[in-house]
Amino acid sequence: MLTSGLLAAGGLFVAGCERERPVIESEDYVDSASSMRNRLRDILDRQAQAVLDRDEEAYLADLDQSNQQLIEQEKRVFANLRQFDFADFRHILDQTSEEKQDDGTTVFRPVIRVIKLTADEGPGDVAPAEMFLYRVREQDDKLVVTEIVGATEDNHESLNLTEPFAEAPWYTDRLRVVNVNGKVWLVGDETVDDLDDYAAVAERELAVVEDLWGDRTKFPGHVLFFTRDRSNFHDWFGVGRTETFDPDVLGLQIPLLGVRKDGILYRDQFVASRIVVNLASIEAKNTEPRITIRHELTHAVTARAELTVGFTRPPIWAIEGFARYSETVGNPERANWILAIVADGVRAGKFTGEPPASKGFYEDSGFNYCLGASVFILAERLKGRDAAVELYASIIKRPDPLDVSFFDLPIFDGIARRVLGMSGDAFQSRWASFVRSGA
Repeated sequence: MLTSGLLAAGGLFVAGCERERPVIESEDYVDSASSMRNRLRDILDRQAQAVLDRDEEAYLADLDQSNQQLIEQEKRVFANLRQFDFADFRHILDQTSEEKQDDGTTVFRPVIRVIKLTADEGPGDVAPAEMFLYRVREQDDKLVVTEIVGATEDNHESLNLTEPFAEAPWYTDRLRVVNVNGKVWLVGDETVDDLDDYAAVAERELAVVEDLWGDRTKFPGHVLFFTRDRSNFHDWFGVGRTETFDPDVLGLQIPLLGVRKDGILYRDQFVASRIVVNLASIEAKNTEPRITIRHELTHAVTARAELTVGFTRPPIWAIEGFARYSETVGNPERANWILAIVADGVRAGKFTGEPPASKGFYEDSGFNYCLGASVFILAERLKGRDAAVELYASIIKRPDPLDVSFFDLPIFDGIARRVLGMSGDAFQSRWASFVRSGA
């Protein structure tokens, strides 16, 4: 399942080669930055380099050592971050205001933290990021940090901060990270003592999905977070605040937008993807984790090829339908199960002759997922699996028209003629007959 809204953010290793280490560089400023701002920038550069060097002492050195809560908070953050591999880790102050406080401290906001994992990739210098408030004060002729607060849905208004929020699990929970072949990172909280058991499954399912997707645009790697804690599943990446959140869903994929080098949000393409696997629901429903992992990896692998327009994504039926369709690869029984659900829905009067609308899609997700999948199952039967994949790859280059069916657009007619060798109307007619005849 994908999240209904866009979330603004927060590597492939080759045998015999070593990835070049990221370089920390201060941002260039055309205005006359204050001495205090310059000193904060130096602190942030040292902190970023300490993360890359996995040097806890250096990471904590510029914090107020008398503030035990801050020290413990940042020790936890550092212990989590040091387990990841970064393509870029830096801070942006281009949009930052400096505010003197009555207590002698100075508040800087927003401090934009760029956290680009080797699994992430965006156009140009666009990268995942998160918003923070930093508070500093003079102490014995040294500037020290006394408070670091990340923006969240709950606090951003009181902090006068905006998205991208800092709601990644590495800020809230003690995590363990397992790197699988430099392409998959498995991350578990303290409820997941069997994290290693999912390594082979994730590696195998990613291979299936990447083979299905071929040489189309995709991210260099993927990060999957596992938990049995339902409150964590709700809180991580802020997914619980979305209108369509279902606490019993088996998994979620969260595509992330990023910021440019100056900190301005870039809305036209995703720059990263995160997956959260709800082990509590998987075990309660006695389902196979591999199916959920493949489904969410399909979202993640294909997300970079999506074109977003503002906050409008392609049709949900296509995104969820293709992920459900991917479950049928090497598993004809799964295809039969999907088509049986479609047939039941037809008998119940649910089928209108059109793909399901995005509005209200998740209110009957069981039927709508499978109805969306039937589009690609039929495309495969007509023209082969490559055609089914190309059909999806073409659809996600266009935003959801929302007020009309995607099948009714002139652009779909062109896609159908190119990919399927028939008009859009002809394919829709074939598909409607396919569905009504019991698929």
